[in-house]
Amino acid sequence: MTIGTFGTPDGGEPSRPPTGGPAQEPDTGAERRKPWQRRLAIGAGIFVSLCVLGVLTMLVPLAHEWGRPADAEGRACCWEENATPEWTAGALGVRVPEAATDRRAAFHSNVQYDAALLTFTVSTAEADRFLQPLLREGDPMARNRHPYEPGYTRSDGFSHLGLPEPETFTEGMRVTSVCPREAKSPESGALRLCVDIHAHEFRPGTTRVYLWAGSDAPLQKPPT
Repeated sequence: MTIGTFGTPDGGEPSRPPTGGPAQEPDTGAERRKPWQRRLAIGAGIFVSLCVLGVLTMLVPLAHEWGRPADAEGRACCWEENATPEWTAGALGVRVPEAATDRRAAFHSNVQYDAALLTFTVSTAEADRFLQPLLREGDPMARNRHPYEPGYTRSDGFSHLGLPEPETFTEGMRVTSVCPREAKSPESGALRLCVDIHAHEFRPGTTRVYLWAGSDAPLQKPPT
């Protein structure tokens, strides 16, 4: 049996020599795009990238400001005078227990929002009697499980009143927020603003209550 130049041992179809040209790639839609379509796609990609970069450029400084404690100048700004505990309690729509001691209050006003702050100390039993009518039924106050670092301050916070910010406490701290008429009680109906509440039992049987209320709409300022 002889084997030809391009034959096979079994006499089958001889293999064919290469044609001499490179293998042809299949024609795809991307290859058939017209030049103006490719330019349009490239331009759109560049535009989207620039938009994303612009947004990130704006957000990074803002995130830095949001996460930074207030400096001395920021803490001193925008506080109104004459915000007595009695006036502030009326602005919030609450009645401070007669037995309350160490009453402190403040009113903060800037171009974005106004905030009223009120704090006082009472027995823990008296604090519960004050808070219970304001709370939604079946919604007890929670523990502060994510405290801020000690020394944290904010430009509209209780450090203006010479107190540590309540967000820095965990032991003995209870927190909640309430809005007017969320509870079926006269006290809830008398509320004028949504209020963030911290109740800190800083020693057994004694609790300091912190009330903070902010409003995007301007609030009536304390009398001069």
